[in-house]
Amino acid sequence: MTLKKSNAVLSLLCVALLLVHAVYQTVSYIVFYYNPYLSKLFGTLLAAVIVLHGLISCASVFFVHDAKTIVYKRLNLRTFLQRLSAAVMVVLLVPHVFSFPLLQKTAGTMLFFLLEGVQVLFFASLFLHVALSFSNAFVSLGLLSDMKKKRRIDAVAAVVCAVLFVLMSVTITIVHMKLFCGEGKAGV
Repeated sequence: MTLKKSNAVLSLLCVALLLVHAVYQTVSYIVFYYNPYLSKLFGTLLAAVIVLHGLISCASVFFVHDAKTIVYKRLNLRTFLQRLSAAVMVVLLVPHVFSFPLLQKTAGTMLFFLLEGVQVLFFASLFLHVALSFSNAFVSLGLLSDMKKKRRIDAVAAVVCAVLFVLMSVTITIVHMKLFCGEGKAGV
């Protein structure tokens, strides 16, 4: 299996783990039941696979650079946005991992709102990257060669990612506001 195919498998594993982590976090915020063990387990697994995926992606781009043999329409803009969203995601991963205690410490300050904005930007970069990259994994694995089907998969991925982005951003922001800046603050 080539480096690119191995990385495509890792990227699909990232998407599966992201769905588990995102759905768990969102539901736990909605029902106000938070199990830190499960949250850390899903998040740590996802972060580890993301790091491995990122390292292999960098190796593929900088050392192997076998992407020249695959023809994608709008390769330049799409590739630029994929790499930009990945870079933003990597930079914002650390603040995301430590967001809960940081938000707790900064409640009621402007830094709280800045950190909340960073969270939303992290979600945006994450879901943009997934929406742009999802069908490419199937192309790399040789499971998809029809550009019409690729566009359909891209459209579905974009809708699913947009819905998840809005759902997570709104839910988590509202719950953080209630926990740290509103009535729930006294109980924290």
